[in-house]
Amino acid sequence: MQSTLTPNATSPEPRIEEASRITPLPALDLLGIAGLGAVIAIHTSELSGKVDEVAYLGFGYVLLIAASLVSIVMLSHRDVRGWYLGGLTCLATLTGFILTRTTGLPGSKDDIGNWGETIAIWSLIAEGLVVLLTGYALANRRKI
Repeated sequence: MQSTLTPNATSPEPRIEEASRITPLPALDLLGIAGLGAVIAIHTSELSGKVDEVAYLGFGYVLLIAASLVSIVMLSHRDVRGWYLGGLTCLATLTGFILTRTTGLPGSKDDIGNWGETIAIWSLIAEGLVVLLTGYALANRRKI
């Protein structure tokens, strides 16, 4: 942050004027950050079970959590790449969820047909929200 010193007419001491002001993040970015935070919280709570169940699914959860954290940092710095990373990560996770509930994945057939698990529904909501917000954010940024 740059500052300039200018003398004050009523006081011999200089006062500091800010050359630039910090502006708050747009509501859309905050919603994206919140959605990604929910995705992290949900998958962190399920991580130990997935690692014990099927190792590669646990590794996928770790990658999802890491990518979501990076996306949050990028969005907080107003970097549009955070939308791409977060949106694609959540889209891949939604696809994985659908596969685990329909065809199953190698070594993981226990969740076929299990559409009613509460934590899974919250996960779908959070990931779906991030995907929708990503589409909206990227469509609006291209118009500008």
